[in-house]
Amino acid sequence: MRESNEVREETEEVAEDQQLAGVEQNSGDQQQEDGGQEDLQDYQQQLEQLEEERARLAQQLLRLKADFENYRRRMNHQLESIRLEANERLIKDLLPVLDNFERAMKAKGEEQADDPFFQGMEMVHRGLQEALANHGLKPIEAVGQPFDPQLHEAVAMEGPGGEELSVLAQLQTGYLLYDKVLRHTRVLVGQSEEEEDKCQK
Repeated sequence: MRESNEVREETEEVAEDQQLAGVEQNSGDQQQEDGGQEDLQDYQQQLEQLEEERARLAQQLLRLKADFENYRRRMNHQLESIRLEANERLIKDLLPVLDNFERAMKAKGEEQADDPFFQGMEMVHRGLQEALANHGLKPIEAVGQPFDPQLHEAVAMEGPGGEELSVLAQLQTGYLLYDKVLRHTRVLVGQSEEEEDKCQK
C-alpha cells in the first residue's frame, strides 16, 4: 500500500514537472514570438531609414548634376566671350594694315597693273582679308546704299541734304565682326541723282 502511494506521489510529481515544463516552454515560445516581432519592426524601421537616405542621396546627386551642368555652360560661355574679345582686339589692331593695303591699291596706276610688286601686294591683301573673314570679319558695303547711322559715319555732306540721304563715296572702310559693328564706315553723304531730280520737279 505504501508502495502504491509512493508510486502515485512520484507519478503526480512527474505530471507536475511536465506541466511546469509545458508552461515554461509555452512562455519561451511566446517570448520568441515577441522577440521575432520586435526584430521585424527593427528591420522595417532600418529599411525605412535606408529608403529615406537613398532618396535624400538621389536628390543630392540630381542637384549636384544640375549645378555642374550650369557651371559647365557658364564656363563655356565665359571662354567663348574671352576668345571673341581676344579676336576683336587682334582684328582691331590689324585694321590699319588693311587700310594701308587699300590705299596702296588705289594709288596704283593703270600702267602698274601688271607690275609683279603690285600683283604680290594684291595677293597678300586678298589672303589677309580671307583669313580675317574666316574669323567673322566682313566689310560694310556703303557706296550707293541709303545712309545708316548705325553702320556709317558721315564725314561730309554734298548738296542741300534732305530726308533721303545716300552714301556718295566711301572714305574709310568699316567692318562688322559677327554682326557687331567693329568700325563704322566713314562716308560722304548727299542726295542721289534720282532724289535730286525728284526735288527739282
